[in-house]
Amino acid sequence: MDQGRTLVIAVDGLDAADLADGPLTDPGSPLRDALLRHAVPLEIRTGGPSEPSPALVSLMTGASVGHTGVAMELAFDPAEPAVGGVWYHDDLRIPTLLEVARSRGAVTCALQWPATAGSGVDLCLPLVEDLRRYRDRWSMAEQTSSPRMVAEHLRHRREAGLHLSQIEPDSLVGQVSEEALSGGRVDLAMVRLTGLGRARRREGCTSSAARRALAVTVEALDRLVVAFAATEEDRIVLVPGRPLVPVELLVHPNAVLERHGLVRTDGPRLAGFRALVWPDGPRGALHVRRGESPSVGRAAMEALAEVAAHYRLRLRPVDDGVGATAQTDVIAVLEGTPGTVFGLSPTHRPLVEGDDPYYAGPRAVADPTASTTVLGSGPGLPGTRVEGGWADLGVTLAESMGLVLPAATASGMRPAALAEA
Repeated sequence: MDQGRTLVIAVDGLDAADLADGPLTDPGSPLRDALLRHAVPLEIRTGGPSEPSPALVSLMTGASVGHTGVAMELAFDPAEPAVGGVWYHDDLRIPTLLEVARSRGAVTCALQWPATAGSGVDLCLPLVEDLRRYRDRWSMAEQTSSPRMVAEHLRHRREAGLHLSQIEPDSLVGQVSEEALSGGRVDLAMVRLTGLGRARRREGCTSSAARRALAVTVEALDRLVVAFAATEEDRIVLVPGRPLVPVELLVHPNAVLERHGLVRTDGPRLAGFRALVWPDGPRGALHVRRGESPSVGRAAMEALAEVAAHYRLRLRPVDDGVGATAQTDVIAVLEGTPGTVFGLSPTHRPLVEGDDPYYAGPRAVADPTASTTVLGSGPGLPGTRVEGGWADLGVTLAESMGLVLPAATASGMRPAALAEA
């Protein structure tokens, strides 16, 4: 490839205030000097996925979540509901920007990016969290990373006695990215930082844990940008997620389905189901086992409609959820006002207010009704403000690199007036 290099950085939990004021905007900040002072806003409209993994998969494929194979943040696995996570390339149904670039001779790098474990990315560090499949964390890291990543960046750390459980994932990503980007040409690097989003969701956006996570994020961003050393031929794209808002309501719809005999429990655990709401942050998808009679779906809809009507939720039927998973179809989606989050547990009270003394959910959740602003700079990227969805951003990014995403369903970012037409 001779289209210049591209660095895409996704930072879950980053918000507009962080980019307007704070350590990222201090004089001398590498990110400020390399991107913020002259970046063009790429507006991601409302609608589409609000959680990071499906959004980033949509970006790297140029396709909507209905086509990518990754529709939710947590992989659907009722047998192991605590595991979750979208790490594996096998989850994808269509090619990605990383694959297309590599087929054109590009050297590719993906650090903590979803759905890349087991892919052909040259330098791949997915940081899988799936201990049920692997003996220990080092086995998990080495078996899910690319051979080149293991040889050049992981093996010497293991031999030096590094304990993966004692280092922040974003700190490791910052170190590895610095080595990889300064150690030789990388044509396309897609790097995800997750610690800030985890801390702000778990403890709240103004917590001390969130402040510490922001400091780690700033350090990792500095390492990335300095090591990349962008020239006029190169592109940098900074991708925040949807804005986070304080949680006001935690909803446990499966407790309602359990009372109607559609979910079975074994103590506090899920034991089986005929219909089940799988949470996705501010949304919940109603899954019905394939082969069940239509009466099961009707019974689940009726049970959830009562809850939705009483607690200002929206129960939206969907007609494109056939084959959502190997076992189920999705027939509806539950949505609430900003600040609503859905839980999986079938044994909690149906609804728990956020200020309840027994509240045990996250403190912040993505706002699916909000837009977000991606910042981009470099050849081929728009020179004026444009808007679109996550898939549109993927198409535009590919075009800036002289590439075509073969299974894209979007047409690319466009000026606001054209996008509304």
